[in-house]
Amino acid sequence: MSENPLGRGVSTPENYAPELLHPIPRERVAGDEGHIVHGLDHWRAYELSWLDDGGKPDVFIGEFIFPADSPNMVESKSLKLYLAGLNRERFENTDLAAERIRMDLAACCGANPEVRIWGLTTYPDDCRLGDFSLIDHHPVSIAGGPDAGLLATGANSVGDRKIRTELFRSICPVTGQPDWASVAIAYDGREIPEAALLSYLCSFRSHAAWHERCAEQAFHDIMRVCEPERLSLSMHFLRRGGLEINVYRSTDPVTPEQLLGRDARQ
Repeated sequence: MSENPLGRGVSTPENYAPELLHPIPRERVAGDEGHIVHGLDHWRAYELSWLDDGGKPDVFIGEFIFPADSPNMVESKSLKLYLAGLNRERFENTDLAAERIRMDLAACCGANPEVRIWGLTTYPDDCRLGDFSLIDHHPVSIAGGPDAGLLATGANSVGDRKIRTELFRSICPVTGQPDWASVAIAYDGREIPEAALLSYLCSFRSHAAWHERCAEQAFHDIMRVCEPERLSLSMHFLRRGGLEINVYRSTDPVTPEQLLGRDARQ
C-alpha cells in the first residue's frame, strides 16, 4: 500500500494501480462498555468510469459499504486516485468491475466490504433525510471544541424522536480543510432538548478528526450523558473529490437496506 497522499501533490494514475490505496487504522472511542455499538461506513463515488469490452467509456455511481469494525479505514484521496486508475481499464460487465474493486478495498481495510455499481438511470435515489425534523432555528454560541457538558436531558420521555442539523462542521486532521455534514439522530428515552443537542454538535466546528471518529465520539457522548434507550446517529458528509462519506452508528444492527438517501446539499 502507498504512503498517505493526503496533503501532498500526487499525479493522477494513467493505469490501474491498487497499490495506491492507503489504510488508516481505526481509532476506537472509549464509551460505555455495557453497550454494543453497531454501524457501517457508506461511501458513494460519483467519478466512476471505465471502458466496456469494445473500448467505449461509461460512467457509474458506486457504493462502498465498510463494516464499522474493520481494522482499517480507506483514506479518501487514495481511493479517488485508485478509482481514477480504473478509467482506462476494460471490463466485460459491471459485475467483474465490482468484484475487482471489492477485492482491492478488502485488502486495504482488512474486512469484506459490499460494492454496488449503478448506472445513472438505475440509481435508487430515495431521499429520507426529510423525515427528520430540522433543529437549526435554535440559538447557539460556540466557545471551544467538542463539549459533552453541553448535552442535557428533560423530564419527559419520547419515542422515535427524529431530528437533524445541517450546521455540523469539523476539520480534516491532515489538510486543515473544513468537512461539512448533515447529521441525523433518532432516539427513544428521556427527551434531549434540541438547543442543547445542537450546541453540542456545533461544538465540533473547529475539531480536527476523521469523519468516522467524529461520529463515534458524538454517539458515545450522547449515550453516556443522555442515556437513551435506543440511539442511531448518522453523519452525511458532503462530497469532496467525487466521494461522499456517510457514517452510521447505532445501538441496533444497521443493514444496507436502512441507508438514508441524499439530501439537497449532496
